[in-house]
Amino acid sequence: MRIAAEGGSVPPAVPEAVARVLEFSQVARAGDLSLILGALSAAELTAGVARLGPRLPEPVIEHVITHGPPAARNTLAWQLRLPSRTRVPVRYSLFRSRYAEDEPGVPRDQDAVRGHDAARRRLLSRAEPAIDRALFGRLEQSGIAWVRLAILRDRVGPGGEPIVPPDLRAKLAAFVRTAGLPLSPEHLADTDTGDAEFELLRVLAGAADLSLALPASRVLGLPGPIPAAQPGWRDQVWVQRWDRPGAGSRSWRLDWDEVVALAADYEAVAGDRGRFLGQVAGLDEAAAREDIPADVRRQLLTSYPPTAWHTAAAPDVATLRGISAAVNRLRDRWGRFEQDPEFGEPIRDLIIRGLSLGTLTAADVIEHAVPASAILDLAWRTGDEILPAARGRADLAEEMRTLLYKRIGDDVPLWTALLIRSLVSSGTVAELVDSTAILGPRQAMPGEDEIDEAIEGVPSANVLLSFARPHVARELLSDGPGALNEVELALLESAPLPPGLVARAFAPDAGRDARRALAANPATPTAVLQRLLHDIVDPQDTRMAMFHSAADPAIRYAALELLEKWGTPWEQLTHFVQNMGDVRVYQLAAAAPTVERLHFLLKKIGKYLGPDTSALLYGRLAEAAGPEPVWDVAVMAAGMAENVSPSVRASMAAGDVEPLLTAAERVAHQHLPGVTVPDPDELCAPHPDDPVSWPLENAVRQHLDNSPDRWRIMVRRLMEAGPLEYAQLVDLVQAVGGGAGEAAEGEP
Repeated sequence: MRIAAEGGSVPPAVPEAVARVLEFSQVARAGDLSLILGALSAAELTAGVARLGPRLPEPVIEHVITHGPPAARNTLAWQLRLPSRTRVPVRYSLFRSRYAEDEPGVPRDQDAVRGHDAARRRLLSRAEPAIDRALFGRLEQSGIAWVRLAILRDRVGPGGEPIVPPDLRAKLAAFVRTAGLPLSPEHLADTDTGDAEFELLRVLAGAADLSLALPASRVLGLPGPIPAAQPGWRDQVWVQRWDRPGAGSRSWRLDWDEVVALAADYEAVAGDRGRFLGQVAGLDEAAAREDIPADVRRQLLTSYPPTAWHTAAAPDVATLRGISAAVNRLRDRWGRFEQDPEFGEPIRDLIIRGLSLGTLTAADVIEHAVPASAILDLAWRTGDEILPAARGRADLAEEMRTLLYKRIGDDVPLWTALLIRSLVSSGTVAELVDSTAILGPRQAMPGEDEIDEAIEGVPSANVLLSFARPHVARELLSDGPGALNEVELALLESAPLPPGLVARAFAPDAGRDARRALAANPATPTAVLQRLLHDIVDPQDTRMAMFHSAADPAIRYAALELLEKWGTPWEQLTHFVQNMGDVRVYQLAAAAPTVERLHFLLKKIGKYLGPDTSALLYGRLAEAAGPEPVWDVAVMAAGMAENVSPSVRASMAAGDVEPLLTAAERVAHQHLPGVTVPDPDELCAPHPDDPVSWPLENAVRQHLDNSPDRWRIMVRRLMEAGPLEYAQLVDLVQAVGGGAGEAAEGEP
C-alpha cells in the first residue's frame, strides 16, 4: 500500500516511522515542534496522521489544523471521526499473536487528548467540502450524530440556504428513498443510539434542507422536521440531558442563555447525591468550549466556580491564578477539597496541556498551580516510555530539583518537615517549600491528627524524597536501628519508589513488613523484585508474599519455583492459591515453560480455574500432549468424570483433541482481562530505578534544542532506525548531538 498525498506518496513502512517521530515530538520543547514537522514532507506527515489518528499529541493536532497541508488536514478530519486505533499487548493469550490490533472485543481507547470535540468544530468551521465528507464518514457508521447535524442543520449560507457537498447530498437522498424505521427509542433527542440507520434518519429529519428533512421525518412517523430547539427545556428530560458526558461538548453551537440559566441553578440540577462541588458534566464541557463568549464565561466564573479549571484556551499563568481564586471561594463550603481526585485530575490534565503547548513553563506551574500534590505527581517518570508533555514534565522535575537544593539543601530536619507537610499541603509547591524553609523544622510540622487523616497522601512525600540526595535519604529513614515505622511503610506502599527508600527496605533490620510491602507494590522495579527473590533475609516469608501479592505474573511464577525448591509443602501453597482468583491462577499455570510442568500445575491448582481459563489451558495441553493428559487433570479438578466440561466430555467420547482445541480457540477470541487481553488495572509497567531522572528529555535539551539542522537529521535517523526502546532513543539523541548523525551528501 502507498498513501497518496500532496507532495508525493510514501512506502508502506513510512506511516509507522512517522508515527514514531510524532510521538517523539513530546520530548521536545513546544518551540521546536515546527522544526520537527518541517523535516517531514506533506505525504509523510499525512501518513503519520493516518497512523496515529486520535492518539496524535495535541500540539500536532493544533499544528495540522492551523498550518498543515490540506491532505494532512483532511486525513486528520477522518481520523478524529473514528475511535483511536491501539496496539494492545496480549500478554497471556495462547492462540494469538503478541499484539491484537483492532480486533473484535478489544476495547478502544477513549479520546487520548482532551479537546477533540473542539478540534472537530474547528475543522467544521472551515466549511471545506473535503473535510465535511471526511467528518461525515460512511453512512453506516454510528455515534457521530452531532457532527452530522452541524453539517446538515447548522451550516447555512448568508441567505439561510443549506450548504452540503453535492455528492454527499446525492448519497443521502438515495438513502432516504430506501430507508425504513429500524428503531423507535423513547426519546428522539437521544441521537447516539448505536443504531446507525436510525441515527442518520434522526439527523436527516433535523436537516436544513427540507428535501432531506421531510422524507426522513415521514419514515420516522413525525408530523414534520425536528426543530433545532424544542419547547419545555426546563423539564426533567432537560436536566438529565445536561447531566451526562457530551451534553456541552458534542454540538456545533450551544444556546448560551440556556447555559447561563443552568449555571445559576446548577445545585438543583446536580441534586443531593454527594456530587463533588455540585459539578454537572454538561456545564464543565460548556465552560471548556473554545467558542464560549467572553461575557458568558465571566458569568459562569461567578455562578459556577468549577469553570475556572475547565477551559479550552491554552492554560497560562492567568488560568492558574483564576483557579486559586476559585478554590479560595469554595473552601468555606467544601473544606480542603484540593486533595480530592475529582479536583486533582482535571488540574493535572490542564497543566499537561499547558506544558505541551508551551503556554505554561515549569516555573509557572511551581509558583502558581494548586494543589502541590497534583504538580508533584507530574514530576516523576512512570516508566520507560514517552509520556504526554514529557519535555514539560522533565523541565518541571529539573525546576523542582533546583528549588529544593536552593531552599532545603541537605538539611535533614528540614527534609523531614517538608515530607510530612506535603501530606497536608493544599497550596503551591513554591509555598510548600518556601514556608518549610522559613518556618524551620519545629514550626513547620503539622499536628498528629492532620497527619493521620492524610496518610493516604503519601505519594507527594514519595516524589519529594526521590529528589533528596542519597545520603540525605538514608539519614531521613535511619533514625535508629529496627523495623520501618508506620510512615516509612506507607511510603514503601506508594509510588514512586525513591532509591533511598528501596535501599532502606533491604536493610537486615528493616523488618518483614518492609519486604512484604516492596513485594506487593506494583511500582517496584523488576530489577528490585529479582533481587528480592534471592534476598537472604527471611527468604521463605518474602517469597510467599511475592507468590501471593506481586503484580508481575512472571515474578509470582519465579517465587513459586523457589518455594518448591525450598521445600514448601503444596498444602501451604494451595492455601494462597485458593484466594488468588481465577485470573491469577490462570497466569500461574500459563507461565509453565514445558508441557510436563503445565500438566503438573493443572493437577495441583486446576480446580481453582474457571471454565474459560480451563478451556484455554486444556487446549494448550492437548495440542502438545494429546487428549489423555487433559482427561486426567479435568477429572481430578471436577471430582468425577460426570462433572467435566462439555468440551472434555466430547473429547472423551470421540477420543480426539478437536473438541478441546475448538473450545480453546473460542475462548481465545473473547475479551477476558488478564487472560486474553491485558487487565488495565493490573498492568506491570516498567518503573524507573530513579523516577525523577528524565535521561531522554535531558539529552534532547542538551543536544537538539533550537537546532534546525540537528532536528532534521534526528527525524531522518528516527525514521530509519525502526522501533527503539527508551534507552536506545537516548543513545540516538546523543549520537546525533555528537556529530555521528551528520547528514550524508544530498540528504536533507
